[in-house]
Amino acid sequence: MYEPKLIVNKTPVPGITKLTPGPEPQWGEGTGRTTLDGHFSGTFIGYFSTLEIEFGYVTDEQYNQIKKLLEHPFLEDVQFSLEKDMGEYKQGDLFTEDFYNGQVIKSTPLPCGGYWEGFNVTLVAIDRRPQLT
Repeated sequence: MYEPKLIVNKTPVPGITKLTPGPEPQWGEGTGRTTLDGHFSGTFIGYFSTLEIEFGYVTDEQYNQIKKLLEHPFLEDVQFSLEKDMGEYKQGDLFTEDFYNGQVIKSTPLPCGGYWEGFNVTLVAIDRRPQLT
């Protein structure tokens, strides 16, 4: 069975149950809806890659390692693999990209001790994707 792979600082990130890459549109200053007609206005910057990472139950040690690896504003040379074929890219192929993480990683310890509930983390690429013509 395929296991999602995410490698940061040459260290595999443990406890991942699902890894979903995708695009995220980014907008510049003054973005919003006009009050009279509801149309969206603002400067479209482009699409940026995202990684939505879902974690299952993890141990104390795994939780601390995940926080150590991912809880940074900037993550360089992050390697990730695809869960399924996407066009010319094949399942399991490793891609490298720079990301930022704008959140603190939070979970709840389980009452039995030594384990943490599942949680999610989303990383957003630093560089814009090339635009399609």
